[in-house]
Amino acid sequence: MQVLSQRHVAKVHLAARAGVTRVPRCVQVSGASNNGQSIDQVPIGCSRYSVALRKPLGIVLEQDSKSGNIFVVEIKPDGSAARDGRVKLGDQLIATSGVIYTTESDYGGATVKGGQQVVRLRVQGETFKTVSAAIGSHPGHMAVTLEFQRCDTYIRSSVDGELAERPSTGK
Repeated sequence: MQVLSQRHVAKVHLAARAGVTRVPRCVQVSGASNNGQSIDQVPIGCSRYSVALRKPLGIVLEQDSKSGNIFVVEIKPDGSAARDGRVKLGDQLIATSGVIYTTESDYGGATVKGGQQVVRLRVQGETFKTVSAAIGSHPGHMAVTLEFQRCDTYIRSSVDGELAERPSTGK
């Protein structure tokens, strides 16, 4: 229960930073979804990986208007992602780290934030603005952890094991 409440607090703080008026839903990181499958289960034909990148990240992300999923649409040649080499065009963002502050004190009119915590924000169902705020919440000296999913262009047929001539949907 404490993990969920911390995530909820993190999302509220991140949403407030982004100017989002609705409070993002609290998401359990490991557990079951409504259909009984783990919400972090990797679809067949896909793989997941995590990278820690320093700012500037050197990637351009875009949200698909139909699915709401966020994808890498551009990699800047001199950015952190290009130097790392693992991030590819078309990779789907699954989660990002975000920085929250759990305490706030007032010292003679100056507000000082403390209790810095790094949290994981699953991006599914979140607005692009909230995801951007989570990425932007990191101080410059701190790397941003991004979790991506990459799916094969073609999937194997479950009938004969041959490559199907249709793109995978990641489901």
